[in-house]
Amino acid sequence: MIYPQDTQLALIHIPLSLYGSFLQPILKLLLPTEELSEASSQIQKPRSSRRSWAYHHPFVNISVTPIECSVACSRSLAQELFVPARDALEPSVRNLVSITEDDYIVMQVDGEGLDAGQRVLELTSPLAMAGM
Repeated sequence: MIYPQDTQLALIHIPLSLYGSFLQPILKLLLPTEELSEASSQIQKPRSSRRSWAYHHPFVNISVTPIECSVACSRSLAQELFVPARDALEPSVRNLVSITEDDYIVMQVDGEGLDAGQRVLELTSPLAMAGM
């Protein structure tokens, strides 16, 4: 079964040499506060009917490799948390951090065992062949 997530994601690539400059935005992403939820939410409702941060930002991924830290999060959180941190860097290293201009989406594919991997290939191969 396929479950598309209704969110526009930004991809952020941070070289490990600059990782320390992005610890606060990463922690704010992982441990959101009420101010962050309210500031980044597009929906303004009375306090009693507000939905949780996870409702408005249903997908977050942080991956660390020996080369870089990659973050996938909603465009609004990327703008709120990571753009100011990037802009605070020295101009000589600022361009080493990339935040995609294009938006991405998430697609969840459920399955069991080896069938799940095959299903992902069946779904993504036509997209790859179409240049997506």
